[in-house]
Amino acid sequence: MTTAPLDRSTVAPTPAHEEELKALAAFLEAAPSAQGRGIPYLVSPTGATQQIPAEVYSLLTHVVDALANNRGVSVVPTNAKLTTQQAADHLGISRPTLVKLLEQGDIPFTKVGRHRRVLLTDLIAYEERLEKTRREGLRQATHEAANHGTYFDIPADPATR
Repeated sequence: MTTAPLDRSTVAPTPAHEEELKALAAFLEAAPSAQGRGIPYLVSPTGATQQIPAEVYSLLTHVVDALANNRGVSVVPTNAKLTTQQAADHLGISRPTLVKLLEQGDIPFTKVGRHRRVLLTDLIAYEERLEKTRREGLRQATHEAANHGTYFDIPADPATR
């Protein structure tokens, strides 16, 4: 059984465009952020201009930076269904660890025959929940240390840092 191709676009850097990408990356890096600034525009080869949202400008900046630093870029729609390997790669964990998370109910999934599929939106929601839990844990630990007067204490064993 083959995996259905993702509706995605992948761009790999090419040596032929290396200088153009570096020049564009330098231009975008020197330009102010689009947030709270003037409106960014794209200009077509015919000279027509089109206003673009700040989020698109920011995304364009990230894409150009990646390509200028010899890293390929893939754009995948958030409603894409991923294989367990693709989902594990997205989270930066092993496939068996991902399967445990799926079976524990931490991340929703569907089955196509014997194969599990995970929506990218569900992976993103899991990452956001995980980040929220980490921040809350850090906030609580900081609060407890401040209340106990140990916030600025340096541990005797540097391995505990």
